Amino acid sequence: MKVMKIAQMILRAAFVLVLILGIGFWITPALPAESPALKGVHMLLGIIVVLSLWTIGLAQGFVKGGGNFGLAIGTFLVGLLVAIVGLWQESWKGSAGMGTVELINTIHLLLGLIAIGFGEMVVARTKRLAKANANADVSVKA
Repeated sequence: MKVMKIAQMILRAAFVLVLILGIGFWITPALPAESPALKGVHMLLGIIVVLSLWTIGLAQGFVKGGGNFGLAIGTFLVGLLVAIVGLWQESWKGSAGMGTVELINTIHLLLGLIAIGFGEMVVARTKRLAKANANADVSVKA
């Protein structure tokens, strides 16, 4: 459970920072070209979000009473989609019109929101499962 709590806190912190930078890039489209270091920080934080999500997905599988294989696969797929869209979005934007650029940005933002929501949901579910198992152990011993 401790690994999951740490991964959750890292996921939250990285998400807030990546969201702030992403909104800054969206508001000022020339910013990534003017400051490639900020773009690199944004990408690094995005990778941290994905790795934290994957850690949560794996950690829930080791909870006493058994985790959910579907949730582990779900966290992996959501993280993979965020990473794919994030890494390829610049090349997709290069060959697209303005409306398509906004669509790609929106999809990337929505996938990020899904990632944080999915991570929070998995942690909450796992905590409930661990608490239920602990209560069952106490009632069995009594």
